Amino acid sequence: MTACLDRPSPFGRLDPRVKIAWSVVVSLLAVMLSAPVLLAGLLLLTLLPWLVVRPPWPRVRPLIPLVLTMCVGSMISQGFFYAREPRTEWLRVLPGLSLSREGVYYGAVVSLRLVAVLSAGSLVVFTTHPSEMVLALARLRVPHGFAFMLMLALRFLPETVEQGKRILVAQQLRGAGGAGILSAPRRFCLLIVPLLAASLRSARQVAMAAEIRAYSPNRVPARELRFSSADRAALFGLGMLLLAGACAAVFGSVVPAGGLP
Repeated sequence: MTACLDRPSPFGRLDPRVKIAWSVVVSLLAVMLSAPVLLAGLLLLTLLPWLVVRPPWPRVRPLIPLVLTMCVGSMISQGFFYAREPRTEWLRVLPGLSLSREGVYYGAVVSLRLVAVLSAGSLVVFTTHPSEMVLALARLRVPHGFAFMLMLALRFLPETVEQGKRILVAQQLRGAGGAGILSAPRRFCLLIVPLLAASLRSARQVAMAAEIRAYSPNRVPARELRFSSADRAALFGLGMLLLAGACAAVFGSVVPAGGLP
């Protein structure tokens, strides 16, 4: 089982270096932009390619609780521990501990940044075969050891998730760990040990397979990456997008908060 989708799509047929550039541009824009409207537009822009790729729902469903938990957790934590002024109190829990409106707002902005970067990066992972990712990183002068570790991570991440699900089902059938939120730490402890053992077993098998096949950084790749007209057009569009984002960031930093004078 791999992370790459078998379903062809226009985005999936792009050169993997273009996909990496897409993720880098989105990450830079997420850092440069600060206005919530612009960040929401950036997030919408990263979600549009998913409509073309149309990944299977079972592969996307595990990401939704993760994203929602990250967003809600960021808003709550920033709401309670936001220390800048002004600070409008919404809810007082304890003396000195209260939920602030500005903190929740700042947490929402941070969440928009994180989700936009996660959406762009996940799209690259879902539409790029690990071997193509290694080849693209090698062409970008990334050390071969790092590229190979990244390929293994992309290869075994979905398999690790599936292995964890199987372990949880087996433990539930045996009545181990109990039920309810209070028994969550115990269930986690019962899950992590067999999951680590299975991961180490898989890593050992991969190491043995690589050694048997005499895998080395000096191997000759079976294919060469070449930019097509679609790749060049996509790179040009990414350049224009980055330029527009930089102009929007500079323009937003010089315009007063109340709007144009």
